[in-house]
Amino acid sequence: PFYYLFFVGVPSLLLTVMLKWLFVGNYQSCQTPMWTWKVWRYEAITTTYEGLSVPFLLRYLEGTSWLPLALRLFGTKIGKRAWLNTTDITEFDRVEIGDDAALNLECGPQTHLFEDRVMKIGPVYIGARSTIGARSIVLYGSRLGEDTKLEPLSLVMKGEKLAAGSTWEGSPVRQSVTVNH
Repeated sequence: PFYYLFFVGVPSLLLTVMLKWLFVGNYQSCQTPMWTWKVWRYEAITTTYEGLSVPFLLRYLEGTSWLPLALRLFGTKIGKRAWLNTTDITEFDRVEIGDDAALNLECGPQTHLFEDRVMKIGPVYIGARSTIGARSIVLYGSRLGEDTKLEPLSLVMKGEKLAAGSTWEGSPVRQSVTVNH
């Protein structure tokens, strides 16, 4: 394990972190045409992250205190004692996860979408003590208040603001929101 960790895992992470800071710096909220150098750079970092760092190291750190530490190197703002069972973060600087939050299997704060051949990037905020269910997606521009619960296989549309203490299930077509006070 030590040979793998020090000759493959950690170097793959550090290389990707270095490339991210060298070619992108801080991700900013923006709208950029699809066929521009900026979008190509962003997608190259995403591909390197998903093809190098995730399979060679980060996948093995899911559910441990080491994954938030590794993602902070990319610029993700992650609170104390946050539990992450997902590596599905792309524009790292646009994600903020509060203290004691839990992100379950393969869920993701999706900070960008391609709409009409334009890459649109925005922030995702997940409040303290919030829980994101397995395979759920929170689209850019969304803000989940403290103690929010997003059920598995749910979708929070872009720009949604979920009140503190609420539970969200489903998608805009089939949804139920409950506020627990």
